[in-house]
Amino acid sequence: RSRIVRGGAELTDPGVAVGPGADPAERVRRVRRAHATFTEAGTVQRPVRPVVADSWRRSARAGVGPDGTADVELSDGDLGSYRAEHPLARVMPLFRELMGTFASDGEHLLAVCDEHGRLLWVEGHASTRRRADRMNFVPGARWAETAVGTNAPGTAVAVDRPVQVFAAEHFIRQ
Repeated sequence: RSRIVRGGAELTDPGVAVGPGADPAERVRRVRRAHATFTEAGTVQRPVRPVVADSWRRSARAGVGPDGTADVELSDGDLGSYRAEHPLARVMPLFRELMGTFASDGEHLLAVCDEHGRLLWVEGHASTRRRADRMNFVPGARWAETAVGTNAPGTAVAVDRPVQVFAAEHFIRQ
């Protein structure tokens, strides 16, 4: 996990969703309550991280509803052609080599999107991919914040830096 140390005080990296020693189940409960308050009243309460609060606000301004779903914009031949011509295609073998085993062994996903938040590759553990498929977290789907609200790929594109989004921090209810 990334940490920032300032003046002897250790702070968790603001891009990290659950810091050291945090209880994930309690964090989910607290953020879920904060999300409900935001969708009902438009106010953000603690413990919502600033990167998530800002994303929730952008999502609401874009007209995203908390019960939406991602649209698949590219499929089959169109997706294949787009990926083949995309500059990230050249580095996908390196991504797979560096992260593919972690994704498969750890029941995670390796997801790569373009600058529009469109997923180009989604790879990893089979059962995790099946769960992702059920919410259209699939190649060709658009996961930009303006389409589906706060989520890791879309928010990373919006803020131009890595970010983790954990459970109830997602704008769309899961």
